[in-house]
Amino acid sequence: MKHIRTALALASIAILSAGCTGRDSDRTVDATSSTKPSNVVSVKSAPTQPRNSRSPVVFDPCTEIDDATVTTAGFDPRTRERADQIHDNYAFIGCTFDRKQDVRGQTLSVGSLTVTSGNIPVDEFRTREGSSASEIKVNSRDAITYRRPAEEACYVVMNGPDASINVRVDSSAALTDWRACDHAQEIAEVIESALPRNK
Repeated sequence: MKHIRTALALASIAILSAGCTGRDSDRTVDATSSTKPSNVVSVKSAPTQPRNSRSPVVFDPCTEIDDATVTTAGFDPRTRERADQIHDNYAFIGCTFDRKQDVRGQTLSVGSLTVTSGNIPVDEFRTREGSSASEIKVNSRDAITYRRPAEEACYVVMNGPDASINVRVDSSAALTDWRACDHAQEIAEVIESALPRNK
């Protein structure tokens, strides 16, 4: 009788395990069925990141930021191009986009937007930039902004899905009267609206 009870118990465990496995499979399928935006330009997968003390960057603006967001920010989604920076102890994953404008009868690139997700926290940028950084809010996120006059570029760094989201905008004074630094915060707000809500 003891052997029969043991056999029945083992059979019950096997059935329960099979049931759990089936449910786990369903969850895996559901998790992977979330679709990324269907953008007009496809890009290669993000490069491999070296193993180090920092967590690898997971959120990829290059595939997660949709064309409509890029257009609303004032840039051409058809110019989507990878702009990753992979280093031994940190990484930035993301894309760059051009701003197009008619210049004396020709459509030219007069500026650019680069959006990356990095594994360096905003506080490290605060320390590095010191008094040249200004504290701002990008929608509800804490952020800093700073500029690089020699590059005709401004930066906004905000809390992000990894450690930070970095928005860089630049413009060419020789080609346009549109000044990137006049619009950096509003552009960052458009990008922020497309980020996951968990940060």
